[in-house]
Amino acid sequence: MRKVLAAALTLAVAVAGTSALAQGRGNAGTKLAWFQRHTIFHSGLVGSHTVALTFDDGPNRHTLEVLAVLKNYDIKATFFIVGRMARANPRVLDEIAAQGHLLANHSNTHPFMGSSYDADPQKLIEQVKPVNNEIAPLMPRDTQLFFRAPFGAWRFAHATILNADPTLKRYIGPIYWDVGGEIRMDAQGYVMSSADWECWHKRWPAQVCAKGYLREIRRENGGVVLMHCIHSQSGALVADVVPALIEEGYRFVRLDQVPAYDKYKTPPEKAPLVAVADAGDTGNAPEQGWPASVLPY
Repeated sequence: MRKVLAAALTLAVAVAGTSALAQGRGNAGTKLAWFQRHTIFHSGLVGSHTVALTFDDGPNRHTLEVLAVLKNYDIKATFFIVGRMARANPRVLDEIAAQGHLLANHSNTHPFMGSSYDADPQKLIEQVKPVNNEIAPLMPRDTQLFFRAPFGAWRFAHATILNADPTLKRYIGPIYWDVGGEIRMDAQGYVMSSADWECWHKRWPAQVCAKGYLREIRRENGGVVLMHCIHSQSGALVADVVPALIEEGYRFVRLDQVPAYDKYKTPPEKAPLVAVADAGDTGNAPEQGWPASVLPY
């Protein structure tokens, strides 16, 4: 699906500024691993029988239902937080952190970040920094923080702008997902893959939506799973998916426990800089992002 969408993409936008790769060449060709010019598609979890559950767009009252399920099974996950939701539901945000989940950044107001965010760099900073101010104090000091772009939209110039900020350059991102991006059905009408926001648009019960998630996870034998924690059926979906995976012996991790992301970490300032490659996963999607009409909200 990602390749099909990439082929169909007709967005034509100019790339402004220097690349993050060029930005690191001031130190004998080294490159700090900050925000990447390309979306980071590959988690390294596919084929590992390991799952990283990620929940976007919260928190709200339904997030508490998701937390209750995860707590019942002693599973830690990653929550990509929207700033305006965090400010509206501070106690829920606190509870996510208190239960040991990883807080990550999903922008302040969840916009489609197109070329206007390159033309006005402060506009981009204001989508990322307020969320950092909400989540960073709730995480242990050395916790690695991650960013996922709303709608999966990302441009080369975003990396240059954000990496110029002494705080935001510490993020790894933008993080994509392996499972949960679309609904697919086979010729017999069986749900083979699910995307929760589309399940709810179709008025499917959680049990049906869960079948698609489970079948895709089994085919991939693991991966970063995209879900949302703000819908009335979000908790029920997790309650259907998690026990089946536990019974099948899957391991659950937070994103900061995924070894494949380690190469994108910013080295400590006093440590020698180590050259790393840009994410460069352009085979699946262009750096400019997906059309908003086909992506989660």
